[in-house]
Amino acid sequence: MSSKKELVTLTIDGKEVKAPPGENLLKILKRERASVPYYCYHAGLSVAGACRMCMVEVEKAPRPVIACNTFVSEGMVVNTQTEKIKEIRKWNLAFHLINHPLDCPICDQAGECGLQKYYMRHGKYNSDMFEQKVLKRKVISIGKYVMLDTERCILCSRCVRFFDEVPKTSEMAIFNRGDRSEIGTYENKDLNNNYTLNSVDICPVGALTSKDFRFKKRVWFLKSFDSICPGCSTGCNVRIDEDPREKRAFRMLPRHNEEVNGYWMCDYGRMRYKQTHSENRIPYPMVKTEEGLRPTDWEEAHQQLSELWKINPAEIAVLITPQYTTEELETIYAFFNTQLKIQNIFHCADSKTASDPAITDELLLRKDKNPNSEGLLSVSKAYHLDEQDFLSFKKALDAQSWKALFVFGPEDPESYPDFLRWMDDLPAGPPPAGLLKKVLIGTQASQATERFDLVLPTLSFVEKEGHFVNFQKRSQKISAGIKLMEQAKPISEILCL
Repeated sequence: MSSKKELVTLTIDGKEVKAPPGENLLKILKRERASVPYYCYHAGLSVAGACRMCMVEVEKAPRPVIACNTFVSEGMVVNTQTEKIKEIRKWNLAFHLINHPLDCPICDQAGECGLQKYYMRHGKYNSDMFEQKVLKRKVISIGKYVMLDTERCILCSRCVRFFDEVPKTSEMAIFNRGDRSEIGTYENKDLNNNYTLNSVDICPVGALTSKDFRFKKRVWFLKSFDSICPGCSTGCNVRIDEDPREKRAFRMLPRHNEEVNGYWMCDYGRMRYKQTHSENRIPYPMVKTEEGLRPTDWEEAHQQLSELWKINPAEIAVLITPQYTTEELETIYAFFNTQLKIQNIFHCADSKTASDPAITDELLLRKDKNPNSEGLLSVSKAYHLDEQDFLSFKKALDAQSWKALFVFGPEDPESYPDFLRWMDDLPAGPPPAGLLKKVLIGTQASQATERFDLVLPTLSFVEKEGHFVNFQKRSQKISAGIKLMEQAKPISEILCL
């Protein structure tokens, strides 16, 4: 006997389609691209049936039904575009707009607003409503990242259900009754969990907005591409929005992947896009002089590198962080180990932490704050160097007299706040008492950057293509947007490959 459910046949606007029995009708209508508006339904939340916008007619049903709380059955005949249904949608939308403020010119949801979208298609352009609008609270901070405007809220209850069902913190509710009903937090307390910005994502209007993105950019100027969040080993699927005119990323939003992050991502991960901004980046190659680091060009930088390749391989060491793509890691190991015959290649991936399924918060964020620990462990194992971890590096640092050290630094300093602390213990002076040349290849500038003799900028995660391997050992593709830093080069070009 097959474990798979038999599909049933139903008719949608005269077209026969197949669907699993008992499936949510609105989900099937979306799949078939039927033009059915909705506000309160979200595939990642329970059904509320509050907005009444997804009304359809089902043959043999005594009256129109809401599609979000109707379930597919054999022989069902659904009509989504009858004159009766169109009239119902117009009146339902009119009721949603009775007390809605005319904030469109200043509302940060413009261009992404469900009310704007549906009004163009279903609006009653000659309003029958003459009563004064009910005024409610505006511009209320309800947490570190979220701003609330209760006047714009249409009481779809998505945010309330999200905090009840996903992080399970139950921090928001609908208060009061009738046209005085409004959403808010209990006792006006700030939201206190790591997933608050998901409420902004799912808000269909401008009631909940992101403080980080608010008034920064109109959405029609943004270009989007798919990537993977570099904030931890979960590897949440994301969409990155950037303005190609300014060469700057403006936000990072979750992208649905049921096997990894569902519809959600954490607030910590969302802020990782800021590490790609020019003010946080190594702007150009730099070389050490008596006065400190000075800017240089790539020609001089490559000349200095070419001198280092002449050093005895036994006197060269390499340290790699797990924030590079698998393809970049392959390039690094192939160049230093296969081509230059260097054995002193160390990595910062912790095998226990990398594969640990435990989370450090209530949902997605993991202890390993690297996107590609598993990828680094896999590549290092292929070169039989997987045992040479960070502890081995620090022990070897005390015992060896290396003449050159190449450090592939972390793209996100927050993941390794003490990463370069070991440099404090380095002896001063010329070899063999101390290192001759210390080379930093990376994206991030910090106070420790001044300790290096040669600093070379490479691409951030939004500027390159490749793969990250998450804690599930799932290899996931990141895509490249526009190049944000003109002087940054791929790893292969830096190593003159």
